[in-house]
Amino acid sequence: MLFDDFPDVEVARTPGGALQSIDHAQQPWAPKPQGQAVAAIATAKDVAEQYLKEIASEYKINSEVNSLTAPDFDLEFEQERPRFRSTAVIYQQTFNHWPVWGAQLSVTVREDNQVLNSSSTLHTGASGPDLLPDDAKFIKNSVTEEDIAASLGVPVGRDGISFSEKFKEKTEDEKKDKQRILVYRYSAKGRQEQAGDSPPILAFAEVPEKIEDGKYYVVREALFSLPVSGYGSLNWRAFVEVETGSIIYLQALTAGLTGLVFSRDPVTKLGHRGPLPAGDVVDLNLLRDRVFLPDTVTSSPQRLEGRFAAIKEFSLPIRVPPATTTGEFNDSVDSDTFAAVNAYYHVTKLFRLLGELGFWVKDFFNETKLPVPVDHRGFDDNVNAQAPGNATGTGSGGFIFGRADPNSRVGMAADFRVATHEFGHALLWDAIHWPGFGFAHSPGDSLAAIYSDPGSDAPDRFDTFPWSTKVRRRHDRKVTDGWAWDGPEYRRDDAAYYRREQVLSTTLFRLYRAIGGDAIGDINRQNWASRYTLYLILGGIATITTTMPMPYQYVSAMIAADNGTVLGHPGGAVRKVIRWAFEKQGLYHPPGTPDPGVVTEGPPPAVDVYIDDGRDGEYDYNLLSDNTPGIWNRHAADEGQANQTPQPGVQNYCYVAVKNRGTGPADRVRVALYQANNPMPTIWPSHFNIREIKYRTDALDGNKQEQQIFGPFAWVPDNNPLFDRDCVLAAVTADGDLPNIDKSTALSCAKEPIDFGNLVPFDNNLAVRYFDRPRST
Repeated sequence: MLFDDFPDVEVARTPGGALQSIDHAQQPWAPKPQGQAVAAIATAKDVAEQYLKEIASEYKINSEVNSLTAPDFDLEFEQERPRFRSTAVIYQQTFNHWPVWGAQLSVTVREDNQVLNSSSTLHTGASGPDLLPDDAKFIKNSVTEEDIAASLGVPVGRDGISFSEKFKEKTEDEKKDKQRILVYRYSAKGRQEQAGDSPPILAFAEVPEKIEDGKYYVVREALFSLPVSGYGSLNWRAFVEVETGSIIYLQALTAGLTGLVFSRDPVTKLGHRGPLPAGDVVDLNLLRDRVFLPDTVTSSPQRLEGRFAAIKEFSLPIRVPPATTTGEFNDSVDSDTFAAVNAYYHVTKLFRLLGELGFWVKDFFNETKLPVPVDHRGFDDNVNAQAPGNATGTGSGGFIFGRADPNSRVGMAADFRVATHEFGHALLWDAIHWPGFGFAHSPGDSLAAIYSDPGSDAPDRFDTFPWSTKVRRRHDRKVTDGWAWDGPEYRRDDAAYYRREQVLSTTLFRLYRAIGGDAIGDINRQNWASRYTLYLILGGIATITTTMPMPYQYVSAMIAADNGTVLGHPGGAVRKVIRWAFEKQGLYHPPGTPDPGVVTEGPPPAVDVYIDDGRDGEYDYNLLSDNTPGIWNRHAADEGQANQTPQPGVQNYCYVAVKNRGTGPADRVRVALYQANNPMPTIWPSHFNIREIKYRTDALDGNKQEQQIFGPFAWVPDNNPLFDRDCVLAAVTADGDLPNIDKSTALSCAKEPIDFGNLVPFDNNLAVRYFDRPRST
């Protein structure tokens, strides 16, 4: 039967002519007696089956409604699904009883047993997948967390891949039943499907060459959770091809409320080309980003209220909080709604950041009532922003944002850096029941600068608020200009402590730069350094309980935070760089520095032995080097100090030079030499074997006044042709200054495997030297 010519039936077909749907809304289809009374057709399934038999050829199924007319595939009844005043009767296309993903035939039957419509997503012109080998791994086995983690290049656990606890309690057979076997038509373009608006996109390994675009494959479905920056913990679906183990389909299960915001301010995004807040509205509108608005609580109409933040009016001018009935906020940058959406999005994003970094929100806001109120149009429409305390002064009372510029209607909430600054106050209200540290205005400038730096196009990297014409602060202040701890600018600061804030932000930005923030062009390294530094800043705040006139206690709290597992890495490797960053900004001078105050770098620790890797004991950012001055090789134990290219397969001799930048002498100095057992060493300690330890009994003078040479260390470069260069690692130890790999430190990085690129550059007790081998001719 063809319905195309029926005026009261609407038919939809694909461009190729295949039937997609038939709508009988104007004249529902009624079953006909076939040797029995119509009343005997008792169920919606009976009605649907008779209907489909009548139009089987149109949907390219057989008249028995159990297979497609094309070979390989069958059609199986799946379910009767109750809907509003109707029942959906659903049939599933299958291969070997395995469902074909996205291939169904549905018939909607009203309560009076008449068909309202039918629709098809059947793959009618398809050929089934190739025969599988008997040992196809994921036919026999379930997919594990480790399988997914390996494919996506992320860890397993709280900061990475995790299955539900209920699933993990199941037996292997129960897990296999839960993880469906499906048949999926691979699409190279659709490999990572975008469900909902602004979904996260992951980068992961390419499929093997044998996986061809457009072909059908047998897959096992795996459902898991994975946190993603800006989204928090999300649920995901992956299809794992059962033979190769490759993920050939990935979907983030996101959907919901969306809005237009400045995810990055225009100057951070475009540099000098970015229009300022008072710029042309048309130009500013072009820079809006559509984002998913997370954690909202469902309401009708939908308001900007969620788990962590709720748009409220509690200061002049009165602006009714916006709402939507469409699930979208698509408003101009100069509107109240745009200000509100940015306020909700940025504040929520900052709360969610805590979880992404591995903290519990209650670690920071146990005396704050959530969601906090956020006023997107406050201060009588003047330029300002604020994070007031609650009624008892023991937690956050929310956020208030005014205009970004007196000559613009754009709200200050559109500047993520400003929102981040205010979030710093909210953290302190709960931690120490005061909005400032005492030694600085807040951590807000530091958080804003360090979060925003990776990938920034701002023309001046050290302008903390590059989009603002009113907030003019920097994070590259020089000690010699008076911007030191207890320096002239520090001492003459007013009660707001904005000068001290710049001393702190310069200090903490130096820490970020040293551990990878200065890896310009390497966005992954910068992101790692940014998140690690943010973790340390926040971890320090989580343990302090009172205001402080100087940051000594806070430095100690940050160092203590650098242990255990930090963002999936063994902690402890950065602790010396934390101390150094504050030292370089003038901390650790003895009290009582006469006026005008400190104008020089602070003193180092009493003992600080080091091997020169080209930085003379300092921690400015540097890659592991093949030209480390403090380590060299000789062909003979002749105490020569010029490096000689190692000779593979025979005994060579290494020497190591040690100095002490500490203020006092170093006693019982000893050096251990390790040789790489891998042509491309990356993991400590498994990629290294110890060769020898050398000791000195005489003290090593401080202040870099003396150098001691340790050696010769006998070693034999590997004769394996896979080694195109050799690598040795030296570690110096002295009383009062242990390397971070010393197990007596109890640091996680000393006890667990760690990427030695995240270990050696952050400890001047350690140094690596690569020796390139001469190329054969």
